[in-house]
Amino acid sequence: MSIQLLRAGRRHAAAIARVGQEIIAEMGAQATALPLPMTAEGVAQRITAYRGRGAMFLARDGRRPVAFAALEPDASDPDTCVLGVWVLRDYRRRGIGRELALMALEVARGKGYRRLRGTIPEGNEAALSFFGELGSLAQAVGGGMQYELPL
Repeated sequence: MSIQLLRAGRRHAAAIARVGQEIIAEMGAQATALPLPMTAEGVAQRITAYRGRGAMFLARDGRRPVAFAALEPDASDPDTCVLGVWVLRDYRRRGIGRELALMALEVARGKGYRRLRGTIPEGNEAALSFFGELGSLAQAVGGGMQYELPL
């Protein structure tokens, strides 16, 4: 089955929450850097709170949600946004996360952001490798890594 990628709205909040909950069950909340709470209501509220300055993206295999990305405004810097990408274990290393990230980068540039940042929890080498492939600059910070990508 082919993977469908789309820009998510509030109506996709439950699907995004399911992906997040499955990833938390696999890795533990500390290792995921997921925006909490990972409930349909929590995700819908987060999308609304972006007020057009952020976005979420969803990947589905048929009707099954398998990955999502969140592009959020950085409250401390109006020129910066924060990107996170989460993919279910069975769907990793297929390019799905990369495609979601590229969609998010395009939206970030269109919204006038100048840089993208994020945090990779300690021990998540796969995420470090993933963001390194996107061309980000990563540096060690307390408890993990922080990445930055000029737009």
